Amino acid sequence: MERSQKENLVGELQGIFNSATAAVLIDYRGLAANELVEMRQELHKVHSTMKVLKNTLAKLAVEETPFSGIRDQFVDTRALVYGQEDPVEQAKVLVKIAEKNPNLKIHAGVLVDSSKTSVLDDAQVEALSKLPAKEELLVKLLFLLQAPATQLVRTLNEVPAKFVRTLAAVRDSKE
Repeated sequence: MERSQKENLVGELQGIFNSATAAVLIDYRGLAANELVEMRQELHKVHSTMKVLKNTLAKLAVEETPFSGIRDQFVDTRALVYGQEDPVEQAKVLVKIAEKNPNLKIHAGVLVDSSKTSVLDDAQVEALSKLPAKEELLVKLLFLLQAPATQLVRTLNEVPAKFVRTLAAVRDSKE
């Protein structure tokens, strides 16, 4: 590979490291080509991408990026699964595939927030995959926000309902 190609690849990797909000570093040795294709398709559904890394170039590119905490993980056969969307869905796909295929190993993960970057180990990536999806959390939040208003309406409605029941009881007793 020529020096200009290497420089272009380092620049591309720096762009990925600076723009991704979540990434997982995996070892894909032992996976068949069709299994890799299926994994890429599943990842594409959750707006994530898998890129096979050249470790020496990845170590150069990761400097002074939010992903610098995983620099030491660039050894052996590694691929980076990254995305700008929901990191929980990405982790769910990878953990599901790793459960079906023991050759896929999850080594590390990175979550980038506007204020800080968190480096995750394989157990933390698995724990991330067990969280509810973003939509499910939003539905739960909506029900929590709606509950006090619903209770208030029920309470306010109970006063006239009790009055009507009392009038009906008086009417029934006079008959």
